[in-house]
Amino acid sequence: MSIPIFLGNVLIVAGTGRNIGKTTLACQLIAHFSKQKEIFGLKITSIYPDEDAFHGLKSKALDGEFEITQEHLTNPNKDTYRMKQAGASKVFFIRTKDAYLNEALEALFTQIDKKSIIVCESASLRNFLQPGLFFMIRPTDELFIKERSRKLFPFADRIFISENINHTDIIQSIGLDEFGWKLLK
Repeated sequence: MSIPIFLGNVLIVAGTGRNIGKTTLACQLIAHFSKQKEIFGLKITSIYPDEDAFHGLKSKALDGEFEITQEHLTNPNKDTYRMKQAGASKVFFIRTKDAYLNEALEALFTQIDKKSIIVCESASLRNFLQPGLFFMIRPTDELFIKERSRKLFPFADRIFISENINHTDIIQSIGLDEFGWKLLK
């Protein structure tokens, strides 16, 4: 992993698999902090050929190297819908081949200011940038942790066990100011 660029305005929530609480935490953060500042939601799915089971229908073939769609509240079953409902001013979904994540992020920043406050659900993005805060969610059982996710643990500001998440404690432990996201305690 090369040393990524620092974007203090980005908070990344990542997890070791599906249905572990990533979107719920992202939505709680958006709901709380969007009362103070404009928040953008972002969900990124990097497509790896060997991980279809982790992505479900999101791993269908891409027309190009990546695609970016904006949420318009059309499907309540989508995580991006939930982020928008939580209070994000705009929410984007990036599906990309892993090798093109950097290009996809550059394309996103032609649609929103690079200094925008962002809550992002993605593990792969941590390979390309150092966010203001990086949270990982994992299950109690070590058997259900992808090796690719395990390699990101040393970079996490906090690692939460999915069965024990206390959203109120997490929200009270972080702050957001003109420099971006930070831990308070």
